[in-house]
Amino acid sequence: MPEQHDPEQELGPKITSAFQDHAGTQGMQKTGLAREARRRVHRRRQAMSMAAGAVLVVAAVGGVWGLLGGESPVSTSQSDSAGKAEAPEQPSQGVGPKSEVAKASCPVQHPIQQAAAPNDVPAGTGLDLNTPVTGLRACRYSTGQGGLLGQQEFDAAVAQQVVDAIKVLPERNPDLPVFKCAPQVAKPSEAIALRFSTAAGTKEIWVVYDGCTSAGFFTGSHVYGLYSTPLKLFMTGSVRPSGGTYLSALKDW
Repeated sequence: MPEQHDPEQELGPKITSAFQDHAGTQGMQKTGLAREARRRVHRRRQAMSMAAGAVLVVAAVGGVWGLLGGESPVSTSQSDSAGKAEAPEQPSQGVGPKSEVAKASCPVQHPIQQAAAPNDVPAGTGLDLNTPVTGLRACRYSTGQGGLLGQQEFDAAVAQQVVDAIKVLPERNPDLPVFKCAPQVAKPSEAIALRFSTAAGTKEIWVVYDGCTSAGFFTGSHVYGLYSTPLKLFMTGSVRPSGGTYLSALKDW
């Protein structure tokens, strides 16, 4: 007797297959979600690794600058701009006050230009040749309208040499000629004022080598004859004259 067809028997396998298909679909969906989750986690880790690497680079740069003894470029530029704004103005160097410059120079006008006689050195101005000197400025003047013709500065060593060479001289040089001349040509056309620096201030010796009345070194209280030895020490540069009545007689000045 043939078996009867039971519809429930066919329904069982279909239901079972349907459940299996449904479960497979859910598995696939879960597998896709898991893959997406893993991808996002991986990207997040990559981002965190890059950020950490950037921090390490910055720290490494700062460490290198620290080891070199300097600051980072940013902080350096900021400190430079701040330093420029706050740095005090430095005074100029190498140039003294105007009063000191004027004091060191020869005066434009000098009593030697108007002196009636070579030994008219103003009282208290003449140098005592026993006084230590620390410097010398030789000033050459015209006794007419020429004014200051030249000047030369010398250090303490040369200044003392000039004094030592003068103070051993006699009152007059007998080798120099004695002139008889008219009053209008008796006055020298030029003369030199030796201005010595001392502890008591500036002291002078006048040097006359032109005209026809007298020649020599004058301090106001003493007269020393004109000789070439001290002249050679300071008659240099613009202080050296082109000639003079008594210089021509000296020959070796």
